[in-house]
Amino acid sequence: MVGIAGGGISGLFLLHLVRAAGLEAILFERSSSVGGVMRSRFVEGPDGRVPVDLGPQRMRLGGAFAGLSEELGLASAIRTAPSRLPFTIYWNGTLHPVPLSVRDALTTRLVSWPGKLRALGDLLSAPPAPGESVAEALRRKLGPEIYRRLAGPIIGGLYASEPEEMDAGRTLLPALRRAGARRSLLAALRKAARGEKAPVVSFAEGMGALPRALARRHRDHIRLETPVLGVRPRGRGGFRVASGAGDVEVDALALCVPAPEAARILRACAPEAAAAIGSLRYNPLALVPLIATGNSRLGRAGSGFKMTLDDDALTRGVTSHDRLFGRTGLFTAFLGGMGREACLEQPDETLLAVARADFARVTGAEAHPLFVHRTAMPAWDRSWRSLDSVRLPNGIHLCSAFSGRPGITGRWHDARRVARVLLDGM
Repeated sequence: MVGIAGGGISGLFLLHLVRAAGLEAILFERSSSVGGVMRSRFVEGPDGRVPVDLGPQRMRLGGAFAGLSEELGLASAIRTAPSRLPFTIYWNGTLHPVPLSVRDALTTRLVSWPGKLRALGDLLSAPPAPGESVAEALRRKLGPEIYRRLAGPIIGGLYASEPEEMDAGRTLLPALRRAGARRSLLAALRKAARGEKAPVVSFAEGMGALPRALARRHRDHIRLETPVLGVRPRGRGGFRVASGAGDVEVDALALCVPAPEAARILRACAPEAAAAIGSLRYNPLALVPLIATGNSRLGRAGSGFKMTLDDDALTRGVTSHDRLFGRTGLFTAFLGGMGREACLEQPDETLLAVARADFARVTGAEAHPLFVHRTAMPAWDRSWRSLDSVRLPNGIHLCSAFSGRPGITGRWHDARRVARVLLDGM
């Protein structure tokens, strides 16, 4: 029997995979519904009821996900974004498409010609070093201009983090390896852009449709409102899991929960590992959906935009569901993150006003902010070095957004990795 703590997308992927492999499994979720951060709620838009995502805003429909969507009965609910829809950077009062080709890089006005020539040093310089920060590596390889206006905002925005505090060894180096590049970040970006053929998608009822469908498929193996309170080894191997519904004996346990909860669960049986995992930093973030009124400049935002590192806006970036999935007038702004934590101490009314003002400054359009959803993201900063010292009891595994490649695709790959380990150990 495999125990799975956490009913977010990582835990649900793992439950699906281990059951498909023929293993018995049970998933414990402390709340009354599954999904973790991957949830959707509905609001009234100009054209009727539309979903608003409170976590991931979209995903790539690669081969594995295409098959999974078909298996779960979601194929007809897939909504595909237009191909080649640009993402943009707001700089110098204008939205600039992010250059993804050599031609775009040569013609973009986002970077000066000296800045473009400086970036060629990336081809000859050493790869990012494990001890470097992301900011140090980007400035060394691409130059300060591209770092401040382009690379820093994009990479930092993925984690709501400050690149000065992020660890290049855990972010840039894995990205290079995945792209099959040895040292050049530009080559890795070009390979990734050429090789990524999977379309960008969501679902008719938002991204929350995926965890809901997985929960329907495995409902008899999910215990809601049942937190894992602790775990201790059994004398004959395996573990006794103390849950909100009593003790359960399992042969292996996967922790698919945020770092603070994983640390709490491990405190009694693995105190040193618990201390290391508990030291990981999360960045507070606020999501503010907006309904924008018609404006001809809205289309220039493409699939969304980010602010440069020199912009003092509290808004880090905005996703355009209007252009991506035809949800008329719907945008989602992201406020706060590392370095802007203080703004999240403000009341919701203040954050709503800030999101509205920043959106109007960038797009020239008025928008009605709907609500504030507060969340937190793994920072992937220098505190992640503490994971190097983690030694877990045999049979306990990490499968969470803080322990493997981020993003929905990363969660799937991490779940497959843990499922293979579990299958080999049974």
